[in-house]
Amino acid sequence: MPTPKQTRFVEEYLVDLNGKQAAIRAGYSPKTAEVQASRLLRNAKVEKALEAAMLARSKRTEVSADHVVNEFARIAFANMRDYWPRPGETIDLHRLDQDRTAAVEEIVIHESVDPSGVLHRHIRLKLRDKQRALDSLARHLGIFTDGVGHKSSIEARVSAMSPEERVACAEQLLESAQKYLPQYEEWERKRSREG
Repeated sequence: MPTPKQTRFVEEYLVDLNGKQAAIRAGYSPKTAEVQASRLLRNAKVEKALEAAMLARSKRTEVSADHVVNEFARIAFANMRDYWPRPGETIDLHRLDQDRTAAVEEIVIHESVDPSGVLHRHIRLKLRDKQRALDSLARHLGIFTDGVGHKSSIEARVSAMSPEERVACAEQLLESAQKYLPQYEEWERKRSREG
């Protein structure tokens, strides 16, 4: 069972999935919030609580990762040719199925009547950002990871830290390592006597 502060972190993390901001809102120091968030997100109790909370939210909203991926796929694989009118017709929005309309960002309909009383309709469609949807799908599927290595690797986490956050992390590591220093010093003395 997570502590009350960890539970608060889980609640705040679900707001925007921003670990650093969630840690600050949960009451952790802004100076070490990113390090704390990283530590909390690796904590087994916090991971389990987050998983349960996300599953509950998914059931509540009826939104799953599959739904999100499918929506990205609709946008990513939309083809402008699917919207072209058939010979002798203008774009008929009624013949567009749910997959086609999901990819539409904007529809502009311009109607005018010429001097002879004939109605002319011009429809302009703008599709959603295909590249962005493909990038999101690729990240979700692990196809690429921004060339930095896996986002949870130590190298990636450290390179994403500010200098202040690195110092705070190093201070935490040194503090945690204090309990091992007497053994290290004894090992060094023994090694120097033997050498």
